Amino acid sequence: MKKLYYRPQKISSASLLFLAVLSIAVVIAIRNMPSRWASLENLAGTAMRIPDVEDRMLLASEQAADAFDAIHCERVVRGHRMLDIHDPADTGMVGPSMSLVTSLPGHLEAKLTSVNPNFAAVAMRLLIEAGVRPGDRIAIGCTGSFPALNIAVYSAAEAMDLRPVIISSAASSQFGANSPDLMWPDMEKLLFEQGIINHRSEMVSRGGFQDRAAGMSDDTREILEASITRSGLPLMDSASDDDAIERRMMIYSQAVEDETYAAYINVGGGDASVGGTVGNDVLGEGVIRPMSSFHPRNLLGLNSVAAATRTTGVATDVDPTGEASAATATDCVAARFLASGVPVINMINAVKLAKQYGLPVASTEIIHPGEGGVYVIADMRRPLAVAGIVFILLATLLVVRPPARLVDAGKKRGWFGDDAKSQPQLMV
Repeated sequence: MKKLYYRPQKISSASLLFLAVLSIAVVIAIRNMPSRWASLENLAGTAMRIPDVEDRMLLASEQAADAFDAIHCERVVRGHRMLDIHDPADTGMVGPSMSLVTSLPGHLEAKLTSVNPNFAAVAMRLLIEAGVRPGDRIAIGCTGSFPALNIAVYSAAEAMDLRPVIISSAASSQFGANSPDLMWPDMEKLLFEQGIINHRSEMVSRGGFQDRAAGMSDDTREILEASITRSGLPLMDSASDDDAIERRMMIYSQAVEDETYAAYINVGGGDASVGGTVGNDVLGEGVIRPMSSFHPRNLLGLNSVAAATRTTGVATDVDPTGEASAATATDCVAARFLASGVPVINMINAVKLAKQYGLPVASTEIIHPGEGGVYVIADMRRPLAVAGIVFILLATLLVVRPPARLVDAGKKRGWFGDDAKSQPQLMV
């Protein structure tokens, strides 16, 4: 049996005008709605078991801003040159383009973007996304390449009342903590002594290639070790990448005894921490969750970390095929935490993270705490936009193809007039 459908032979101009006005009204209404509803954000915070999450994020950002100011003042006291071309906002958090302790080239845009106290709020959002809650134990591995992000992570951890176990490195890429007399161990000590941060590293490695400044000159190694000595923290020496990884895992294990870590946070591209540039390319930024052995990607052999171990290598004079480096390309602290079921937060690709969380890229002005889309915990405009689209589609459907009962009722009431063209037409 064939079904009958009603189709208007002619849709009136008034109907089309009605749909246009309705669509514009819905769009304007949604655009002008506030993106932040206090009651909704409180509800979201309660659901995350962190009722005061917005206050904690703001507290972390304010702490990071205080740390930036302290380091800026210290650089002024030491007579450091802060060039406008490198640090247009005069934050004091961007190091020189080259120095004796510079390990690798750095991206100035990423370094400038990272100097934003609101990255502390980003770090907290990532911690919450990874399932970390106040009071949890976390592990942190950081280098001197992104001192602003190090501070952001420390501040977020303290604002969440977390218990971090930290291992850091002294070496830095360009535009980081690469001033020989004010490296990351010096900065960490300064902030701790001024009471801005409450946690310090358990140990500090030289950093750089193989986490022991391999390939650097003896003078450079002495400068790195002098910074660690000034910090009063023990030097973590190692003979190779594998040895550095084992030593770090042993420190993390001994620090917690029978506890488990809620997350591991990496900042920068440390060889032992994340496998250097290769490891960062494999893992990516943000939250990386461990995969179950029964996950489809593992069953199909599509696990990117495992795949990189088989396919990624760096050719050298000693290893011309790159096979030896490929075998250990992703053997790092982050990969071992993932293998043990602990999520990893990778604080890299500052520009991409900034865009994702509504922060400016390479700002030329000082950025203040509380600025940016990262503080919007629950944005109701997105679900309302979907509801608005559905509403407009339903209204269009009612005008273009009205239900039979509505048409019959309209005919009885004379809504369609006497003109045949204005009458709905039966079509088979």
